[in-house]
Amino acid sequence: RIIVAMLVTVSGFSTTEFLLRQYKSNGIQADFALRRLSPKNRSIRRLALVRPFGTSSASSLAQTFEDWATHLPCHMGAKEEEEVEIDLFLSFSQTYKASLDAAKSVTDLIDNFNAQTSSWAKCFRSIRAIEANIPAEEDLYLPNEISRNAKWVNGPNRQFSAAVRSITSGAFNEYDVMFVMEGDCVPVKEYWLEALLEEAEESFGVFGPFAIL
Repeated sequence: RIIVAMLVTVSGFSTTEFLLRQYKSNGIQADFALRRLSPKNRSIRRLALVRPFGTSSASSLAQTFEDWATHLPCHMGAKEEEEVEIDLFLSFSQTYKASLDAAKSVTDLIDNFNAQTSSWAKCFRSIRAIEANIPAEEDLYLPNEISRNAKWVNGPNRQFSAAVRSITSGAFNEYDVMFVMEGDCVPVKEYWLEALLEEAEESFGVFGPFAIL
């Protein structure tokens, strides 16, 4: 089972329908049975936090993490039995091979993560780079053309679809939760990731395996 929490612009795109198709193709059962969970019976054990970015923000990707140092995602001394495995995915809309800026930004972030030079790195088990492989001419985000171009948000939509395929493929882990956190989703208080987990846990217990935020 997987919960999907997202902050992403979607137009002309049925997210729930796509997810159900994706679940079925990966043999995942979408169970909507109502359940109530006690704090001692945590259902969420594995979370994938996806950070999507495109060519326009590739060179400044590291700057979007600066607020994480000011507002830490988590407490640093959680008890082992209460910990949730959290992996950070850097999702590029095109390919790293075709973008030197994207490749350099991701390499620097991964090197800093492995060296534990960023305080927030301790909140995550690992950091990974994934790519959506969208052709440049189809990687579109044109909000000024919303009324005349049906593909104005084609890039983010396809990038989201590619991220869901990667996370649900089982190649990295068997995740319970996927959270899509775009670059303009900025934390304003400490331990925001723990707050998100609590919100997702409540939604899981009440509504089943979908938490679309």
